[in-house]
Amino acid sequence: MSDVGNGSSSGDYEKIRLPDTDDLPGEKWGPAERRAEILQRIHDAGHPRELNQTELGEQYGVSQQQISKDFAKIGAHIRETLDNDRRALAVNTTVQRSIRGLLEQGEYYKAGKLALEWDEWVVSSGIQTQATSDSSEQSLCEILSQ
Repeated sequence: MSDVGNGSSSGDYEKIRLPDTDDLPGEKWGPAERRAEILQRIHDAGHPRELNQTELGEQYGVSQQQISKDFAKIGAHIRETLDNDRRALAVNTTVQRSIRGLLEQGEYYKAGKLALEWDEWVVSSGIQTQATSDSSEQSLCEILSQ
């Protein structure tokens, strides 16, 4: 078992190699492996609220309270490793994909509304000033024309 993180929030849970559950059932995993798989499940589900902490606790042989602490440790890990550039990339990618999906569904009003909210976030987060944000209008027009 890995001791990455050793119970702390400094481990890189995304790089931990998970044990084969045939060789080592989840309830025998250490905290780092458990958190790594929980993070993977959060990514797959799309949001932490999509996971039932009580069920996770049963699968890993720990309490719901321990799973709640694991969620907090995972959140701290994400916060520590996510700099502004990575945050901007993640948000930008998600927004661009969402806008394209809305346009494909014929949801033009929702796509436009999302684009405007994105532009406000870009300016308010300090990523771009209003003057440089005007170039984002060009990218928006390119997306809308696809």
